[in-house]
Amino acid sequence: MSLKSLILRQALDLREMVVNFRREFHMYPELAYQEKRTSNFVSKKLEEWGFEVHTGIAETGVLGVLRCSNDGRVVALRADMDALPIQEENDVPYKSKIPGVMHACGHDAHTAMLLTAAKILANHRDKLLGTVKLIFQPAEEGGNGAKRMIDEGVLKDPDVEAIFGLHVWNSLDAGKVGLKEGPLLASTGRFEIEVEGSGGHGASPHLTIDPIVISASIILNLQTIISRSLDPLESGVVSVCSVHSGTAFNVIPNKASLIGTYRALTFNVRDLIKKRIEEISKNVSSAFNAKCNVKLIDGVPPTVNEPRATRMARKVAEYVVGSNNVIEVKPTMGGEDFSFYLENVPGAFLELGTRNEKKGITAPHHNSRFDIDESALPYGVALYALLAYNFLMEGFKD
Repeated sequence: MSLKSLILRQALDLREMVVNFRREFHMYPELAYQEKRTSNFVSKKLEEWGFEVHTGIAETGVLGVLRCSNDGRVVALRADMDALPIQEENDVPYKSKIPGVMHACGHDAHTAMLLTAAKILANHRDKLLGTVKLIFQPAEEGGNGAKRMIDEGVLKDPDVEAIFGLHVWNSLDAGKVGLKEGPLLASTGRFEIEVEGSGGHGASPHLTIDPIVISASIILNLQTIISRSLDPLESGVVSVCSVHSGTAFNVIPNKASLIGTYRALTFNVRDLIKKRIEEISKNVSSAFNAKCNVKLIDGVPPTVNEPRATRMARKVAEYVVGSNNVIEVKPTMGGEDFSFYLENVPGAFLELGTRNEKKGITAPHHNSRFDIDESALPYGVALYALLAYNFLMEGFKD
């Protein structure tokens, strides 16, 4: 049996291990930069299996280094560890034991799959060439943990030449893998708009500068950015998600605040959207003789899969789940801080299907009833391990 076949077989045989790991992490979820229990669990296993382990990176991150030989390529694999501030509503044996905190995006699965893959890679270190770096990252959910891990050197010494990550995906059926060259996920950003008018009695609106009416006009006009400022063949999102103003039914307030998100698949579109948000907000306010302050806060960049890395990942995925189960997916406007790694190193981000309608596993990500079909976990283990194997042994083949 070839080493490649052996790795796949072992990944499928370790179903009980990866499920147990996932349930352990699921029962004890931790928010961004609080992943101490998870980090300790991961680091102890890596040490047990002979990895060189670095802890405390970006506060709670872990880096496991497997030096298989002095010569050869360097590949990195990444999993995120943080949970979300959501109260779980699933009635399952592994339900979260932490009130108000839940793994509602599958990071428990990512950590479990990469940790199980670590055991397989460690078992075959004498047959592998080069170095494997396993990045267990905190704070993907809005904390830019990836950027901090990079700033603290996880891609250096030795320098990483390729990186791969994956995300469980509940819009894909379990056993399928989604891939796409180029932009896969969007850049993210947050806008905060404060309109300052002049309040007064609700019975005398003509004596006020009503920030609520102005805000309503801003909200409607912001919707024209996508429909009238953006090329119809490009993709972008502008969503106002929070509106606050006033406390009484008969008092026109002095101020109103709007908070929302802007998203795009390219930096050019992102910059256009930002420019138009500021122009519209300030010009509409000025037309009503009101003041306006606009704050634009960039989040993560677009997640852009490098073509050679994606082609290699496709071959690995076809080997693991069969070519009929590898899907060419469309981009989505969600964001992922794996994008920071891809700005520094060529690589690819994959989607692992975990949906199962027959089992009732259909809730979307970030939902209080989110769960995954655990039958997909061994495939994720195999993907991680074989992505590392393929790059170390063959590199990118054009």
